[in-house]
Amino acid sequence: MSAPAMKKKTRDGLYVITANELLSGDVVFRNANGGWSPGIDASRVLDTQDKGFVELAEAQKDERANIVVAPVLVEVTVDNGAIRPVHIRERIRALGPTVRPDLARTAQGFSINAVEERS
Repeated sequence: MSAPAMKKKTRDGLYVITANELLSGDVVFRNANGGWSPGIDASRVLDTQDKGFVELAEAQKDERANIVVAPVLVEVTVDNGAIRPVHIRERIRALGPTVRPDLARTAQGFSINAVEERS
């Protein structure tokens, strides 16, 4: 007798897709138009992990087309319209260094809603 098929567990939450742009190496985020933006606040927020996996498969087409490198699904929260990664590694990728606010992506004008993270 064969073992019953196991359904893959998914987590509830909000997700975005991030990658690195191939030519510049910059961190980019998948936007609602299916393109890539430098700021996390322009990201398309997906309301289930399953939708995230579908969008990730689309993003991987851009990887095969040599537009981006290593697209990944990242869990986020949305607070007052500001999109924030849940895990510190992804927060640093999205917003910049934690020890030098002057070098943060907000100082470079990428994420206007991230100011509260630095105050």
